[in-house]
Amino acid sequence: MFNQGRHLDPGAVIDDERTALLEAIEESLRPLMRAAFAYGVSYQDLVEVVRALYIFALRERNESQGRPADPTRLGMMAGVTRREVVKLVVSRQKREQQRQLVLKRIDQIGLLLGRWHDDPGFSTPYGAPLDLSLQPEGSFRLFDDLIRASGTELDRDTALEVLLTNRCAELHVGKFVRCTTRAFLPLGKDLSKITRLGRLGNALHSTFTYNLFKDPLQPSYFDRAMVSDFPLSAPGRDAMLAQLRADGEDFIDGMDRWVSNKAIGYRDDESGLRYGVTALFFEDSGEAARAGINDWTVSDEALS
Repeated sequence: MFNQGRHLDPGAVIDDERTALLEAIEESLRPLMRAAFAYGVSYQDLVEVVRALYIFALRERNESQGRPADPTRLGMMAGVTRREVVKLVVSRQKREQQRQLVLKRIDQIGLLLGRWHDDPGFSTPYGAPLDLSLQPEGSFRLFDDLIRASGTELDRDTALEVLLTNRCAELHVGKFVRCTTRAFLPLGKDLSKITRLGRLGNALHSTFTYNLFKDPLQPSYFDRAMVSDFPLSAPGRDAMLAQLRADGEDFIDGMDRWVSNKAIGYRDDESGLRYGVTALFFEDSGEAARAGINDWTVSDEALS
């Protein structure tokens, strides 16, 4: 009889996976704590967010399985009262309405910038955006024409303010608008930038979760990363950033143009989904943060 090796308890394997997932959640949230402290987010605020998220996720899962998803049932499953569930739902709906308004503005500015670069009526044959006039001026195209062509609900003042504030455009001699970048990256600690943080974080975790649970016959979502083999000085970091900005901008712009020009035949307004690609630079500080946990000495008396 051959040796089959040490028998593994299925329960132990599940528990290991559960522990690994909790550690992954902790590690993914750790960088956000700096922002939480900066914006006065309390421990109780975080508890409320996680509680609401858990209840909403339970509701989605129950509905997808054809099971009851009323506040009473959800409260029982989550260990809270029906009244708490209703209160969380109302609060979340108000926040969601505000979030949708911010996301809509981000999307519409992105559409306007894309039209400015890709529409031959507003760009050169080489894809460079034309300077647009705020008032009739010779043969110049009007900024108002671009807004109408983009199909958004933006008005001139709002579009101009957002573009100028976020350095996507410049105003020359008080009447000509010059585009400076195709990408809309909100600047400053405003609502748009914070909302974008959540949106990109959601995209990252959605990709990892999809790849973790996907059917073997489904395609894997693209997921690549690299970290420097050795520590870099600040000038080395800046040089690496410059290289990424040069190559990354071209890559993202190329994907954007491909979707605009080559993917139009795959458009499905009835059952299709929107897909995206992102690129980011990061500091690999995970090991240092984990090591800091072991440096914290707590006396035995604190456990009693």
